[in-house]
Amino acid sequence: MSRTLKKKKHWSTKVVECAVSWGNLGDFGSVVEVLGGAELGQFPYLGQMKLDVLVCHVGKLPYYGDVLLEVNGTPVSGLTNRDTLAVIRHFREPIRLKTVKPGKVLNTDLRHYLSLQFQKGSLDHKLQQIIRDNLYLRTIPCTTRLPREGEVPGVDYNFISVGDFRILEESGLLLESGTYDGNYYGTPKPPAEPNLVQPDLVDQVLFDEDFGGEVPRKRTTSVSKMDRKDSAVPEEEDDDERPPLVNGLPEHKEGADWRKAVPSYTQSSSTMDFRTWSSLPRDDSLEPLPFNWEMAYTETGMVYFIDHNTKTTTWLDPRLAKKAKPPEKCEDGELPYGWEEIDDPQYGTYYESTIQLLITDYTT
Repeated sequence: MSRTLKKKKHWSTKVVECAVSWGNLGDFGSVVEVLGGAELGQFPYLGQMKLDVLVCHVGKLPYYGDVLLEVNGTPVSGLTNRDTLAVIRHFREPIRLKTVKPGKVLNTDLRHYLSLQFQKGSLDHKLQQIIRDNLYLRTIPCTTRLPREGEVPGVDYNFISVGDFRILEESGLLLESGTYDGNYYGTPKPPAEPNLVQPDLVDQVLFDEDFGGEVPRKRTTSVSKMDRKDSAVPEEEDDDERPPLVNGLPEHKEGADWRKAVPSYTQSSSTMDFRTWSSLPRDDSLEPLPFNWEMAYTETGMVYFIDHNTKTTTWLDPRLAKKAKPPEKCEDGELPYGWEEIDDPQYGTYYESTIQLLITDYTT
């Protein structure tokens, strides 16, 4: 009997794109934490998010810990945290984000990703080249070979001894290292802050029309071709369920079980459109949530609300319930808040309150 092997999906199939804005509430970093950076040996990735402020116009909001790949089509992999924030500030909101859930191949560990050997021309090989392009805005690769004709020390490479190279490698200051044609090559971590005497190349290079996607910046062929110690690409894992975000953070396993009680829903999809409820809290004119209420997100990006006073969860926004018209003030054909008209082929047209249907007791 033959056994069918399940082919693992490439990380690129998990990439999520969205367009977000946050109103006049400061810069993006005050609403969404942008963590990591090449100076830490990491991809940029997202931290805690203010879900009650963030407005998603297109796509699906990213998740806590997701790797940030692009901002408005500009790749940020390999940039320092400072430069990543500079890229974000360069654009007016809404901004387009491209993110991906971290996995075994691509996660926040920049050194790990650069250590892998990919087929030339593949998506991963191209991303590695983009990372090096961005790294070389702030750092200079090093090698133990002698300078060639036309090469400028401190510009093309830092030419160092084998002993100095090993010191850099052992101290963890190299993001990647290996050998090519009998010589050592490496890419040092960039500094968190640029040199004061160094011209700021980020705007010139990242946003200059002369530097299109097809025009490579400074290339170091030897670094991209060098042999690495650990270059085997790990097998990507299957998708796992991700817990809802509560206050912009994922729920910990040891947390209270009631947080897992996402509001239940037993009606058919034809009687109610969930997109209506998920869009409710994104009204900029709404006041803050009532005392002891929280807004959370399901794994699929649906918004729901937690009432700590009654220990229930609901899809309905309590702020909209306060603004709802009483039945006697509704216009002809207008239903009170929380009521819906249902056309049933068997029973005809009737009206039903959806409020209790959309509330779940989180103590059970």
